[in-house]
This record gives sequence, C-alpha cells and structure tokens, in this order.
Amino acid sequence: MFRIIRDPLLRNTIRRASTDATSESIAAAARQAKFVVKKPSSNRKWTNVLIFGTCFGIGWFTTQHLTLTDIMAWWFYGKLPDTDSKLIDYRDELNQRCDNLSIVKQLLSKGYVAVYKQPDADATNTLIDKTLRAPGAICIPPRIYYNPTTKDTVSVYHLGMKLTGYPFLVHGGILATVLEDTMRDSVKLVTGKSAEVTQRLKLNYSFPTLANQFVVVRRTKWEQKGKNDVEIEAELLDQSGRRPLVRGKANFKLN
Repeated sequence: MFRIIRDPLLRNTIRRASTDATSESIAAAARQAKFVVKKPSSNRKWTNVLIFGTCFGIGWFTTQHLTLTDIMAWWFYGKLPDTDSKLIDYRDELNQRCDNLSIVKQLLSKGYVAVYKQPDADATNTLIDKTLRAPGAICIPPRIYYNPTTKDTVSVYHLGMKLTGYPFLVHGGILATVLEDTMRDSVKLVTGKSAEVTQRLKLNYSFPTLANQFVVVRRTKWEQKGKNDVEIEAELLDQSGRRPLVRGKANFKLN
C-alpha cells in the first residue's frame, strides 16, 4: 500500500535526498568505470609503408629487369633439352641484348676483338663453363673482348635470377667466381699459359649487384711478381660499364 505525502516540506526533502543518492550513484559508477582510449599505433603505419615499399620495389624490378622470357627461363626452361626451340630462341635473345649494349659497341670501336674460349676437357674449373651453364643462371657463354695492342681484357656475363643470394641480388660467391674466371682468361690471353690462384681472392664490394642483367668485368692491374707469378686486379661493373660493383685482387701461378 502506497501512502500519499501531502506535506510540501517533507516532499521536497525526500526529492532532494533521492536526487543526491542518484548523483552519488552516478559518481561512484564513474569512478569504478575506467575508459581507456587507445592511441593510434604507429607500428601499423610503418607496416603499411613497408608493404607498399616492398610491392613497389618488386614491381619496379620486374618491369625494368625481367621480360616474359626471362621469367619463363627462370622457372620452366631449366628442364628443357638444349635443342628445344624455346631455349634456342631465348639464347638468341640474350645474345642480341648483349650485342646492343653500349659498352660492347664502345669496345669494338676502340680496337677490342671478340674472343671465344675453346672447351677444355681437362679443365678443373668448370663452374662457369658447365655447372652454371643453364637457363636462369649463366645461359650464354661469357663474351671476352681483347685488345691486342694494350693487352687489356674485358668480359661480359649475363647473370640470371637463379644466381641470387638475397632476393633479386646476385650471390657474392658467384661474383667472386666471375672475377676469378675473367682473371684466369686474361692470363691465358696475355701469356698463352693457363694459371691457378695461389693467394685467396680478395674482394671489396661497392654496390649490390642486381640479378638478370649483364655485368662487365675488366682487368685494371697486371703486375709480374716473378717468372711465373703475376698479381691481377679487376673490377666488376653494371651493364652500362660506369658503376663499379665489386673489386678483386688475386695472385696467379703460371702453369
């Protein structure tokens, strides 16, 4: 049973008490409730930037350095026989690209002549000539250019995508092998004798080497150390022939 309060003073007192109780309840609830506003994380921003940068870099590299036939050679041509028409056409394409390099045209205009290595059945260093001679690796034989007057040598190699250590970058061991191969060829052209390394090849890397491009290797120093010993220095450049990528030095003993 509800009783009606008619006294105005008592009614106001009850109303005030009810209002105060409600206010205290709200204040208590507010004190207990803890609202945490999470600040926007900067990690997500940098993650998005990294993803965008990676995708942009891959897209740029693909458009600048890879054709459809390069991709096919990288992934599919390795199992084809040497006589397959697709592989023959790809090799012809690479040779044509090499012929069109500005550095090759410059060498020929300055008295250099193209020299072709004869297969040596007794050779012990077969990494360049046999092991790596495959689509996506070193698909075509290196071009060797020799100046009979100055006795300088310059070689041009095409290094495919299968030779990478890090994504899109040629493995350092491959670059060392290419430098040593050029030095050995230089000894053969200058002296007519074969040679072997007697002191470990010393390398100085200047800039990363992108895969699926031609590289130019030129001898920069020849110093006779004895009757049968010679010290050679060489540098590996990008396909324009202007940017040094790796420099190397080694001692050879003539056989």
